[in-house]
Amino acid sequence: MNKAADLLPRLLGRVEHVPKSAPCVVGVSGGCDSVVLLDLLRRAGFSNLVVAHFHHGLRGATATRDAEFVKKLAEASKSEFVIGRGRTRARAVGRKESIEEAARHLRRKFFAKTAKSAGATALFLAHHANDAAETVLFHLARGSGLRGLTSLRATAPLEDSNALVLRPLLGCTRQQIEHYANARRLAFCTDETNFSRDHTRNKLRHDVLPALAGAVMFDPAAPMARAAEILAEEDDWIESMVAAEASLMQIELRPFRQLPVAHQRRLLRAWLRARTGREVDFDTIEQARRLALSSSAPAKINLPRGHHCRRRAGKIFVEKPKRIIRRK
Repeated sequence: MNKAADLLPRLLGRVEHVPKSAPCVVGVSGGCDSVVLLDLLRRAGFSNLVVAHFHHGLRGATATRDAEFVKKLAEASKSEFVIGRGRTRARAVGRKESIEEAARHLRRKFFAKTAKSAGATALFLAHHANDAAETVLFHLARGSGLRGLTSLRATAPLEDSNALVLRPLLGCTRQQIEHYANARRLAFCTDETNFSRDHTRNKLRHDVLPALAGAVMFDPAAPMARAAEILAEEDDWIESMVAAEASLMQIELRPFRQLPVAHQRRLLRAWLRARTGREVDFDTIEQARRLALSSSAPAKINLPRGHHCRRRAGKIFVEKPKRIIRRK
């Protein structure tokens, strides 16, 4: 294989901390990216892989074809195969989510269950630089801060499990991955919905990123992915700076009011998350900040899950929802 097309050295640099004999889950859709990831992991020496495939129940016969393809791929690589199924459209309607959101929630739940069952501490996913660039653009358009811009991270916890999500292809572009697949003569499936512009991600992929590349005269995917990684590290560092303050049950208002606005927002976000168990949005953080800076009524705001933030005696604190005792 052409040395320039071989992505193995890049992958090895990102997975060297993972024991090669430990059970690891790898998400494989059957598309080019995940097939390349599986091939690279096998070449890297991972000997105890669980190939996990999720059937979203959206694409009929072609989705079933993909599942059969991944099953045979797992058998050929002598890996365990696990399949999950979900009613994505029903969840989207029932919970008023987009199809993309519903699919992601169901898929992540399946991955967490699979990782638990396998005793795995790592879940490998095939997101790459173009995915990271799309994520940056999507969240930038929504006015997100660092956490939103860096939500597609090289390493992240997998909810409801002891596993970490690892994305070792984030430093590779889609074009480089396709070159690798061609050089290795890897067969893969093509999801026809990837070409539809019905989904926001596809519009960013097919319209916005090419237009941006034309404007700057180079492919911005890899630099944007690198920027996201830099910002992710800075976000973690800033978060650590307010960790001690965020662990307090109450916030003293006199010193709080002397802090820079960015410090106030970051502290309130971490503090409210710790007190409610939920991530809070920018509007809620600003309501809490106004509550802390003001000395007039009202002295209470509503928070997620029935919590309230109150101001009293020069402090703010979070009041938990009252438990309703039902008499038998």
